[in-house]
Amino acid sequence: MALEQQQQLTLDFDTTKDHHISKRPKLNEDDLLEDDNVQENNAVDAAADFALQMLARDRRRVREPSITFSVAPHRDTVGLKSNHFVGQICASLKASELSNDANTRAPIDIVVALDVSGSMRVEKLDLCKNTLKLLLKELHHDDRFCLISFSDEAKVEIPMLKVDEEQKILAMHTIEHLSTRGRTNIASAISLAAQIANSAPQPNKVRSVFLLTDGQANVGPTDAKDLVELTGIFVNPNPNPNLATSPPISLHTFGYGPEPDQKLLLDMAKTTSGGSFYPVKDNSHVFSAFGDAVGGILSVVAHDVSLSISVPVEAARCGSEIIAVHHESKTEIANGVWQVYIGDMYAEETRDVMFEVTLASPNQSLLQDSTPAIPHALVELSYIDTIHHTHVGPVSSVAVIKRPNSQELAWPNREVAIHWLRVRTANCIAQAETLAKVGELDKAKKELEEWIEEFTRESFEIGATKEPLIEQLQSDLTESLDLLNEGAYNAYVENDLGVRVRTHMSQRCSEPFTGKRNVYRTGQKRFRAQAFHNKGN
Repeated sequence: MALEQQQQLTLDFDTTKDHHISKRPKLNEDDLLEDDNVQENNAVDAAADFALQMLARDRRRVREPSITFSVAPHRDTVGLKSNHFVGQICASLKASELSNDANTRAPIDIVVALDVSGSMRVEKLDLCKNTLKLLLKELHHDDRFCLISFSDEAKVEIPMLKVDEEQKILAMHTIEHLSTRGRTNIASAISLAAQIANSAPQPNKVRSVFLLTDGQANVGPTDAKDLVELTGIFVNPNPNPNLATSPPISLHTFGYGPEPDQKLLLDMAKTTSGGSFYPVKDNSHVFSAFGDAVGGILSVVAHDVSLSISVPVEAARCGSEIIAVHHESKTEIANGVWQVYIGDMYAEETRDVMFEVTLASPNQSLLQDSTPAIPHALVELSYIDTIHHTHVGPVSSVAVIKRPNSQELAWPNREVAIHWLRVRTANCIAQAETLAKVGELDKAKKELEEWIEEFTRESFEIGATKEPLIEQLQSDLTESLDLLNEGAYNAYVENDLGVRVRTHMSQRCSEPFTGKRNVYRTGQKRFRAQAFHNKGN
């Protein structure tokens, strides 16, 4: 429609009516065609706008993965004439970051089992009370909290309920009026705690039990082996994570002072997915130890994390097979197929699973290529995303190693080499612990000394002597040797070595002291450990 005609439009008012009568000039055929084109263009524009809106919505739905994943060999080229017959491969997982906003994390179910036996006395119990109050302040309305006290028997002090403001006030009042009594029945405590956690309707995605004690079991089942087995039965009623219908329960144990059976508490924690043990030898570390653990469970981004590791058909036909998987929770689920159950992952955590394969010997047809690249490992990742409530996977990645008909040997992948040193260091400390336990103290010290020399040489060769992880490994080796050089192998030394092994194999911090450096402590754990320490002390 022409601009002049648009300007000629007028409104005539019929004074006998209450409404307006609009009059338009008569339009010719060209005007009608032009008007149709305008309407058609408007319809196209509207459709384009709608399509852009839908595309933007779909893009918003595409989220960053909670876990990034890659696989790499120790050396990506190993010549057939290099006299190397075994290769190391590393599957590396990295959890995403998480803000401090409570609304971005997964809600939790937490059961705290608090020792109130006579040995807790006033000071220890008061410290634990204040710690529990700090925990309650960190929880929001979707979280559920339960408190059990135990001495001769276990007793529910606060039932499993959502933590609204009214419930927090009631819980604070109950905590304040706890008092010491009786002796220490750890079996009763863990049994009741697990029963409550497992029976909670519609469980939250993150479930944990915290066990706080300062003594040894002296009522009910007291044998350490029996207690560890009972823990596995109570906390994990379904031992196969693939068949579990509810999220796993992690057990975090806290041993206060010099008296608790620290090895027992460590072994109990190890029976659960993502469990950890905190040896709290100084009262000033009570708050930071608890804060470190709380920082972990409040930052879970994935659970039921697992890897499936196999050798592709092409490499298997050339003689390659998996000969070792360096992880505590590994299972051969089929001929040559291994599953590694990692469990939960906190924000910013890493997991680096090392395994070894025999290197493929390619046949003549493959050797026609001067540098045949052979996939030696297929790794598949699966997990439950606790933030977005979705199942992810399997996500696949392949490790390729070139096998030229020569003596060529690639320089080691620096990151993989560092984790290969980590695994061997943990294994060496574990072996030293085993030897010392059976009275072969000199042999244990000799193996540590020899590995320290080898470790120093290899870390220098790859230019990693200043890497934080290498420095911590070096420190742990030296301190482990110093412990054995003191001449007496006892429960304290055994526990100290065990905690170091556990820390490096699980790649998770359980350090109660914020002033001590730990490369596995995430930002969330550091933040809450320091916050609890500052508020408590």
